[in-house]
Amino acid sequence: MSVRQSLKRYTKIISLLRRRPMSYQEIQDEISLDPDAIAEKLLTSQRTLQRDIIDIASIYEIEIDSDKSTNKYYIKEDVEEIHSRRLRENFEIVNAIKMAKGFGNTLIFEERRHLGTEHMAGLIHAIQNNLFIEFNYIKFWDGSESSRKVKPIALKEARNRWYLIAMDDKDERIKNFSLDRIQDLSISSNKFKPVSYNIEQEFRDSFGIINGTGEKPVDVILSFTPEQGRYINSLPLHHSQELISNDENEFQFSYYIRPTYDFKMEILSYGDQVKVLEPENLQETISKNLKAALNLY
Repeated sequence: MSVRQSLKRYTKIISLLRRRPMSYQEIQDEISLDPDAIAEKLLTSQRTLQRDIIDIASIYEIEIDSDKSTNKYYIKEDVEEIHSRRLRENFEIVNAIKMAKGFGNTLIFEERRHLGTEHMAGLIHAIQNNLFIEFNYIKFWDGSESSRKVKPIALKEARNRWYLIAMDDKDERIKNFSLDRIQDLSISSNKFKPVSYNIEQEFRDSFGIINGTGEKPVDVILSFTPEQGRYINSLPLHHSQELISNDENEFQFSYYIRPTYDFKMEILSYGDQVKVLEPENLQETISKNLKAALNLY
């Protein structure tokens, strides 16, 4: 059996058991309903399933156990790392695209410009080997173009875009560059000394990609309408989000976050579905922005 088949089978088992506990036969029955799984011959013996469970624990750090009283398998511990989860999810999307090919509007994708992902392999190589890179960069705000020479540190995803976090060799400041704005990328053979920069710590209290602008993290409380609140509860705005209370009138959430420009824009995007309760200065800023928007009409 090929590696591709094994990965597909692991992915299928994880997806099924995340829905509910299942017996060996129930897993096989569910797999048999998937034409792609049948084409890939993913139906297996119970002995193979046992080996799959060991492999899944090793590869994805997802521990699957069985309940002897019901003879059903269930996910006991799920500590799958983000990169592993994203890899598995993308694998599932690729399979879905293959299944939907030739079936009209089975899958509907958003229209959007390219993400600059063609640069990722080269940038990762430069980051891992501490190599200078040079490129032309087109700014978001005014469309101006400039030549850059930087020390690449990491790649970060934010708001469906990928960014290069790097130290500009010109002024030795840490800056963010959207990959879709990078042109004529060149990787130098010249090495630099590793940059001391803890990216996870630096961005921990940030909302998106804006950082290093001086704002300190503060306690924020937002009140959403029940309809919007249920959505926010299922898809948190930030890792610090905590549900304070909810009833038929509102959902209140607390955050510990830097009130940067992109976070303020996120609040404004919810219009009359959200209200800032704390802090007062953020409440005033959002109020001024809403009044300025209203004055345009």
